[in-house]
Amino acid sequence: MSTIKLGSLLIRTLAKPVANSIKTQAKQHPKFREFCIDVAQKSHRLEMTLKMKFLGYKKEVIRPLNDAKAIESGANFLSESFVFGVAASVILAESWRSRYTAKNRRNYVDDSLEKLESENANLNEALENMRQTQQLTEERIKQVEDDNLQLRKLLDDILNISLGLARHTK
Repeated sequence: MSTIKLGSLLIRTLAKPVANSIKTQAKQHPKFREFCIDVAQKSHRLEMTLKMKFLGYKKEVIRPLNDAKAIESGANFLSESFVFGVAASVILAESWRSRYTAKNRRNYVDDSLEKLESENANLNEALENMRQTQQLTEERIKQVEDDNLQLRKLLDDILNISLGLARHTK
């Protein structure tokens, strides 16, 4: 987890030199310079229009920025947009990773819970089988004890008759 945070910090740190490179490229390349001027002029018009609307001024003609200021402003806007985009991407990636990790953890917990419930049901079934077996065993023991008692009485009767202590009646 800490390595991911360090990695995201490294990415953000590396994004700053790229942003500075955007600024220097805006001053050196003519097409990129024109693009920066266009971005800056549109941004300036939008900013001024919003300021006038929010402050309650009537709409006036908005003067464009001079080229040097427009290049600087456009390059700043693009470089800051790049840094913001990188930071937003890192945050989104971290959010996705944590959501994925939480989902896997939930799945693991759900699987473990299902396994425990299954084992619990199996143990309850085995316990019920043991109870039934115990009940049958107790009934069998009772039957054997009753049979033993009858045999003892019969043996006593036979011994009493053979010893002459009792008369044979039948």
